[in-house]
Amino acid sequence: MVTPEAAARLALEGKSALWVYFTDKGETDAREFASAVHRAGKRVADPARARRARENGGGFVPDYYDVPVLDRYVDGVRSTGASVRHVSRWLNAVSVVADRATVSRIASLPYVQSVTAVGRSRRLRPVGPIAPLPTNAAPAIPFEGGLLEGAPSGPRRNLAATLDPPAGYGSSLDQLNGINAKAAQDSGYTGAGVVVAMLDTGYNKAHTATVQLKRIAEYDFVFGDTQTANEPADVAAQWDHGTGTWSVLGGYAPNNLIGPAYNASFLLAKTEDVRSESPVEEDNWLAAVEWADSLGAEVISSSLAYFVFDNPALNHTYSQMDGKTTVVTRAAALAARRGIVVANAMSNSGPAVGSLQAPADADSILSVGAVNNVNVIADFSSRGPTFDGRGKPEVVAQGVFTTWAVASNNTSYAGASGTSLSTPLIGGASAQIREAHPEWTVQQIRYALKLSGDKAGAPDSTTFGWGRPNVVTAIYGTLLGGPVFPKPFSLVFPANAGAVTFPPYNFRWRRSQDPNGDPVTYRIRILKTPADSLVFEATTTDTAMIFPGYLGPSTTYRWYVSASDPASHARESRERFTFVTGATTSVNITPPPAGVVLYPNRPNPVRSSTRIPFAIGADSPSGTARVTLRIFDASGRLVRTLLDGEETIPAVRLPAWDGRDEKGHRVGSGIYYYRLTVAGKKDLSRRMVVLR
Repeated sequence: MVTPEAAARLALEGKSALWVYFTDKGETDAREFASAVHRAGKRVADPARARRARENGGGFVPDYYDVPVLDRYVDGVRSTGASVRHVSRWLNAVSVVADRATVSRIASLPYVQSVTAVGRSRRLRPVGPIAPLPTNAAPAIPFEGGLLEGAPSGPRRNLAATLDPPAGYGSSLDQLNGINAKAAQDSGYTGAGVVVAMLDTGYNKAHTATVQLKRIAEYDFVFGDTQTANEPADVAAQWDHGTGTWSVLGGYAPNNLIGPAYNASFLLAKTEDVRSESPVEEDNWLAAVEWADSLGAEVISSSLAYFVFDNPALNHTYSQMDGKTTVVTRAAALAARRGIVVANAMSNSGPAVGSLQAPADADSILSVGAVNNVNVIADFSSRGPTFDGRGKPEVVAQGVFTTWAVASNNTSYAGASGTSLSTPLIGGASAQIREAHPEWTVQQIRYALKLSGDKAGAPDSTTFGWGRPNVVTAIYGTLLGGPVFPKPFSLVFPANAGAVTFPPYNFRWRRSQDPNGDPVTYRIRILKTPADSLVFEATTTDTAMIFPGYLGPSTTYRWYVSASDPASHARESRERFTFVTGATTSVNITPPPAGVVLYPNRPNPVRSSTRIPFAIGADSPSGTARVTLRIFDASGRLVRTLLDGEETIPAVRLPAWDGRDEKGHRVGSGIYYYRLTVAGKKDLSRRMVVLR
């Protein structure tokens, strides 16, 4: 079926962007349906899986939205001559560009349910003039943690050094203080470890406000490539709006512009083509939301709105602002149900009541209005309520003369106005709260922000909603309770991308504090890249540890630390650092071609624990060997059996001894011997010293 709206669009344009909805995803009965959902669930990436498990109360549950669209359906549509733009597993649809004859062929396909028009809208431009601001000198001590020059291939977090508290905030201080975001930063919450997706026009990644930010992936949904900066086919102004909104949320230019969540990890989606006055089409936005979902995004900040189309006959009506009609509204609500905090602009069509634009009408999201720096509502800020009577906006933030980065000059800043400027402030605040409360659901974050608002005592349904939120109150002071996870902390040494040459290998990190005053235990993990295979794992109550084993020469390793309280609330370090071992460390151990080698224990002397490495050659007739490893004191008395006839393949082993006897008592200082017995081969022994 071709809907009347699609037919009208084709009659007007001859060729147009359309949605083609399918009847199914290939399942024919309940068993096939369940099997398809199960298979799709296995393909969900770990970050998205963990986020959705939290939203569901602890267990990941795959659903029909995870099941991909059938390739043969997409190929069938393409075979009609249509140009396929995007494939949506959430809608079970494809967006295409086609003429009337092609649409007729598409509609005749047995698996096509309907053909509808792709929604369009004009861009949300800043309101009024953009006023240049003076650029202040950067701090005397530059950032020393190293820049993330390109986006890694996978959705990994915390791959760059954490940015230090800025020396100054410049003119951005007002917009942060309006929602008390700076005080939350002072408390240690800067969005570290939180994945934030920006959906906008493109991004200048070389600007002084953005160059140091962590980027974990990017995609251009206009040209279909992985470059979100300006490209040769773009107009010069393409990246202006996106650079500005990104800088408001996460910018880091001390003394000029600081965003609430400058330590977040960013997904950059270029969804809007500004080469002409052509309207923006909604399928880019939906494709970007599905992409962000698949990569584990926890916050989406978007400043697009869909209501007024190029052809007035195709305009959305106020009756469609009901939270369930438009494609983008349905997508925003689904993203929220899948564990993503969605912050979206109300639009700049105020002050008329009911002037909000999709997807701001979605339930479960944060629709954001604009005030000035003294909390007076902006005339342009669109008003609620939704058609079905729900109050909108949820909250407001400074969207009048808000400091943002000017994309055309890498060191310039300006004051701009619009709900597109207030929205990233709330997106950044959401990232701060998510960092403080990894256990909260989307609705708990949304609820905390609303309860912290300055109009929470008497929220309205049209203008302010619950008012300007207070991020510190949202984190610490609502009925939901304060933080329960240990506070954020950073790694110290080895520094990111650093080099270590000789053992012993020392690892250090900052101390984390438990908000309830409970003791904190740290777990360090060392991984060998690129597969991130675990090399070492240990726990301690200290903020330093000596790695007692061996690391191969000229090898890259990754390390990080988790801090846990007695209730097992675990906070990962803000960073995951990498380091490279030297070329001549003399610590590489490979199994000998034959025989057995017992190496000196490390460290020696032993103060708390040690590793006892040995290697078994590949000459065992059965391919395995039985190994016994025991520790004796100087009088020959057995102290501890570490391995007792254990069957092992030819390999290097590094068993650990914790300095305790068989009863779990710490042994005293003195000389000890360790003996390795390999059945059918030989006995070997060495001496070590314990110092208490």
